[in-house]
Amino acid sequence: MQKLIHLVSIAVLSLAAPWAIAQSYPAKPVRIIIPGAAGAPPDILSRAMGPAISQALGQPWVVENRVGANGIIGMEAVIRAAPDGYTLSITQGAPVSLNPYFYSKLPYEPLRDLAPIANMGVIAASILVTAALPVNSMRELIDMAKAKPESLLWSTWGPGSFSDLYRAWAESAFNVKFQELPYKAPSAAFLAVVSGEAHVMLNASGALTSLAKAGKIKVLATIGPSRYRTLPDVPSFAELGYDMNFRGWVGAFAPTGTPRDIIQRLNAEINRVLSDSAFAEKFLVPGSVEFKAGTPDEFAKFLKVDRELAGRLTKLAKVKPE
Repeated sequence: MQKLIHLVSIAVLSLAAPWAIAQSYPAKPVRIIIPGAAGAPPDILSRAMGPAISQALGQPWVVENRVGANGIIGMEAVIRAAPDGYTLSITQGAPVSLNPYFYSKLPYEPLRDLAPIANMGVIAASILVTAALPVNSMRELIDMAKAKPESLLWSTWGPGSFSDLYRAWAESAFNVKFQELPYKAPSAAFLAVVSGEAHVMLNASGALTSLAKAGKIKVLATIGPSRYRTLPDVPSFAELGYDMNFRGWVGAFAPTGTPRDIIQRLNAEINRVLSDSAFAEKFLVPGSVEFKAGTPDEFAKFLKVDRELAGRLTKLAKVKPE
């Protein structure tokens, strides 16, 4: 009898343990590692939501930038941390979905080593052309590319960048050929199209509205299922019948093995902050981030699809792993 009581007690305690952990969490500051520089969407959102999250959790929300190696340094720090909810990462998509195709010896496997917490939003992106180019639609752009192979300069910020991946997609989808014009940074690639030094590129949608209204550029299409809120006259890829929806995103992760109740609580708090309309107008919209609340499981499914799309596009772009 005593042995039976002992076994039952152990079973009850094991069932109660996750609940107890979640109830006591957090008991100390929560560290957020950003595997990139200050000023990028993950950094901006992490710091902006800090006061509200800290108040809800009752502990400081400490943001730390770990820059280097295309996000590898920061991601390694998270993966090697104890899975107790006190070390998290908020990152863009590249270190998770693209790095496995950029590096032959990546020191982590994102889908295995990271526990998804929340998809904090996808980054709206559109295809634009310089104002002087005599095209006003994707069809006209493709027709010109077919009539004048390799005469149109597609501005990118290097092999494997989002603009380069969509150049490769367009060439494959429409059997055309553009000439890639790589720059060192997205801002330089964008300015090249605005100035007319380059002809076409992919860029975050939010940065295009004022220039499009001023006649400095022409926006031809927005990636994804719907039009962008400040570019209501620009058709979406879905409307045009284009079967491609690979976009940047911002997401929160913990090391694999972090208790499920902690993951769920963090998901709820992040969703609560990002769902606030005032917060969205101030911090999401300027970064072209489109948020839709979701669960950790939904984010995990999204990541698998995103990884597959990244593989397709990097193959089309002939990206060679380092």
